[in-house]
Amino acid sequence: MTAIEDDWRYQSAAHLRGQAFVFKPYTRYREGWDHDHCAGCGDTFAEAAVSSGALHTGWAVTSDYDKGADYEWMCADCFSLLKDALALTPR
Repeated sequence: MTAIEDDWRYQSAAHLRGQAFVFKPYTRYREGWDHDHCAGCGDTFAEAAVSSGALHTGWAVTSDYDKGADYEWMCADCFSLLKDALALTPR
């Protein structure tokens, strides 16, 4: 196991291997959801009107993901850390 594969953020986000992402303002996946969490570190994403203490922009999976666009989110730090190791594609 490599050092990055031993990192807890890598292990948390490994299910996203090979996915395409786009950097954008956070939008909830569907009505009734008020926040999401970074797939790597677990930081909270929320719309600005809902929470001033949460992240408001990040990397969201595209519609290529089996559950659809915006279902999974990743903060900029985790995306930068995991992009190469998980073969994540920025669009």
